[in-house]
Amino acid sequence: MAVYKRRYNPYSGALTPAWSRFYVLTRFAFSDLFKSRVFVIFFILALVPTLGFAAYIFVANNKTVQLLLQIRMGDVLTVDSQYFLVFLFSQSWLAFLLNCWVGPTLVSPDLTNGALPLFLSRPFSRAEYVLGKLAVLGVLLSCVTWIPALILFFLQGGLASGWLWPHLWMVVPIIFCSFIWILMLSLISLSVSAWMKLRIVATGVTFISFIVPAAIGAIFNAIMHTYWGDLLNFPQLFQNIIAAAFHAEERFGGPSSFNKIPIPMDWAMLVFVCVFALFVLNTRLRAREVVRG
Repeated sequence: MAVYKRRYNPYSGALTPAWSRFYVLTRFAFSDLFKSRVFVIFFILALVPTLGFAAYIFVANNKTVQLLLQIRMGDVLTVDSQYFLVFLFSQSWLAFLLNCWVGPTLVSPDLTNGALPLFLSRPFSRAEYVLGKLAVLGVLLSCVTWIPALILFFLQGGLASGWLWPHLWMVVPIIFCSFIWILMLSLISLSVSAWMKLRIVATGVTFISFIVPAAIGAIFNAIMHTYWGDLLNFPQLFQNIIAAAFHAEERFGGPSSFNKIPIPMDWAMLVFVCVFALFVLNTRLRAREVVRG
């Protein structure tokens, strides 16, 4: 084509704000995830228990249904702190499985296909890259933990007159306990994905990163006759903080069999795991970053 026939028109549309640049990675990651039928089915199955818990609330607040089902209202059908404790703890395991499935697919393909240096050689920082990938897991895991928990909470508040205000304090542990669990799961899976190129290997390592430390902690407790080895049992730490937050230690056998590690130490250990996983992830990304002059 002759030079004089070329028509170059600069882009005149709206520019994407710099603060939302990371969302490009999140958007395309979601697009790839929901193309998988296996993932869609698994994600839907992770939401099914919420329907069961919602049905429980409906029955607990409907005397007509109780008469039809021949259920006596009492200690059998109560919606209290233990109800939300059981819901969050059960959903935390579904979030763990969902994280093991999704997390390894977020960073390792960029390393395998050589896309990571291309990302980091442009005006796209490591923090924005991590935030874009972290947002994927944050949204997905939120959809199976604290978001349905709040929906159930306000459903109970709407059906039971005078219930909402005395139990409003439970909103804080629902959000904060879920947040630390989601953050730890996401950072561990991203750091593992950054060091393992094969997805199946990254999935396996992510899974055993919760099993092996717990086993080591149990062996340490048996040899040293102590309980401090439970600091390596991450699900146990999460169980401890949500049980204490909902004032439901008796749900796991009462104070005598409840973990003797102080709750602040449980929180500190989970935060330390998050910081360590972030350090490992940043080390890998820094090694792959292209220096821009």
